[in-house]
Amino acid sequence: MDYQNRAGSKKGGGGIASDSQANLARRKQVDELLRQGQQVPYTFQDESDEVNRNPYIYKNNSGKLVCKLCNTIHTAWSSVERHLSGNKHGLNVLRRGNANDKSGGQNRSQEGQDQAFLEAVESKRQSLRHNGIVPDCKTALIKDKGTGQLGVAIQVNYSTDESNSSEQVVSPFIRVVSGLELSESDQNDKKYVVIAYEPFENVAIEIPSDKEILMNKNYEDQSSLDELNGKCTFWDVDAHKFYIQLFFA
Repeated sequence: MDYQNRAGSKKGGGGIASDSQANLARRKQVDELLRQGQQVPYTFQDESDEVNRNPYIYKNNSGKLVCKLCNTIHTAWSSVERHLSGNKHGLNVLRRGNANDKSGGQNRSQEGQDQAFLEAVESKRQSLRHNGIVPDCKTALIKDKGTGQLGVAIQVNYSTDESNSSEQVVSPFIRVVSGLELSESDQNDKKYVVIAYEPFENVAIEIPSDKEILMNKNYEDQSSLDELNGKCTFWDVDAHKFYIQLFFA
């Protein structure tokens, strides 16, 4: 490479070459070697095994080595080795390990809670009693004098089985079930209110599917099971009778 007559140099002496000029000279040298039949290896030709052994190092589309943990770019494996042995990469590896330990502990804790919940559900399912008795049920159409809203009043009599009434401490509850939850396809457009009370059989009463349940004279979401049971039902413990009152809008 000719270093004479370059800007910034003395007459007859060589000046400082810029990066672009040095790269141009290097490419010319490689071309000359190739024309002479010599095999010039690529920069990263012998580094595939080392790259594969390190999960944080990969090659981008331009052939440069990238540490995805530290988001740094390197042009040679020697630079990567210096980076891997440096403090920055070491600290990032420690932080990544601590984060994995925390997330793994949380996942194990969540899995333990889920397993305990499933075991509790299965235990409760095994302990369910079933006497096969269908309770007496009475229904009547009602109308709110103040608002004119139509509704239905339901009375379910659970006093027919006195053998376990003293043991039962949980009150009956209701749940609105749409026809889409049922197995029969011809009931998709129907809606039912289901009354459940262990150990009696469940009771289902059809209600208007095109109307919403009105609670406390206001339109509210009936998806909350506790809210629906708290505002629309009453359990007479002494008489063992369950009352439901629903208005529709």
